[in-house]
Amino acid sequence: MKTQVLVVGAGPVGLTTALLLATAGVDVEVVDAGAGPVTQSRATDLHAATLEALRPSGLTDMLLPLGRPTHRIVVHSPDGPLGGYGTDLVRSAYPYILTVPQCATEGALDDRLAAVGRRARRSTRIDRLSWGPDGATAVTAGGETIRARWVVGCDGIGSRVRTDAGIAYRGTTYRHPYQLADLRAGCPLDADAVHMVLDPAGLVAVLPMHLEGWRRVLVQLPAGQRPADTEPLPDLLHHAERRGVPLQVTDVRWHSTFRIHRRLAATFRRGPVLLAGDAAHACSPIGGQGLNLGLRDAVTLAGTLAGVVHGRVPERHLDSWATARRARARQVLGWTDLATRTTTVRSSPGRWLRDAAVAATLRSTAGRRLLAGTVAGR
Repeated sequence: MKTQVLVVGAGPVGLTTALLLATAGVDVEVVDAGAGPVTQSRATDLHAATLEALRPSGLTDMLLPLGRPTHRIVVHSPDGPLGGYGTDLVRSAYPYILTVPQCATEGALDDRLAAVGRRARRSTRIDRLSWGPDGATAVTAGGETIRARWVVGCDGIGSRVRTDAGIAYRGTTYRHPYQLADLRAGCPLDADAVHMVLDPAGLVAVLPMHLEGWRRVLVQLPAGQRPADTEPLPDLLHHAERRGVPLQVTDVRWHSTFRIHRRLAATFRRGPVLLAGDAAHACSPIGGQGLNLGLRDAVTLAGTLAGVVHGRVPERHLDSWATARRARARQVLGWTDLATRTTTVRSSPGRWLRDAAVAATLRSTAGRRLLAGTVAGR
């Protein structure tokens, strides 16, 4: 098989890249090792800059009915609220966090891709990739050969595309594992805001979900605890209650125990190989930036690559894209790393200084505006 562009990975970033390329008249194939779109909520938060980036393609209008807007973020210490801010401080047509489950996002993108005559080829794993100045050749686990002028790796942290392109992926894994659950639950914290509880024992975050009465709860576990050593839901409820967030659970949709990473690819382009999403960068979930960063990769890459394919812009524009997106990813990794490390302060003097700094920032209009804009992707 031959194609102009092969997209590897059919998560939200890969599907968005493929859809925008196909809409621009590019011959594109998209393959994924999984059997189908995800069925869990996974990444949920879409921020203002992402919704603005998706608007020209009509994807924002597609996603809005699937989600629920959240307008406030509140930060707590064990002694009470330290302060908060409203997302309306962001000047945007979308001054909120839109909560959309990843399964709904992928399903809608899958349908839109089918409507333009393309379908993601599922259960198709790339076993090896070779490349040269005129393109790349991918061989699937089933022995099929796919030749493409360009390959876009959207295949996640363990990207085969990135590995076979010889691109380093440097960074670290954080010491604290996390537990996450999507629950229908009663909770003393109001349901219309994102709550961050900075307890001495570790962070608890409670976020609204798209369905009334449902919440996402994220709990930071003790450093060194192995995910395999936990009973995910009982442990999460135990840690949340000990940190001042008791939950009266009536239903559970999904839960997971995982470690988080801070990693960045050495380059987002090598010859005909381009990287986007988690294949290019991985960051802490604090601030909900990973999916947003990846979707903006997809929008900017699809526009640039379509211009190159159709001869409207020179190929060197892909180098400019790769440099700019890597610089932006480095910025986001920097501030999400700082935010994550502030949640792991354990000494009493350190916690006092952190809480005082957070409270002072949230009392300041400039501080609130800075936080709102940073989280929104500005």
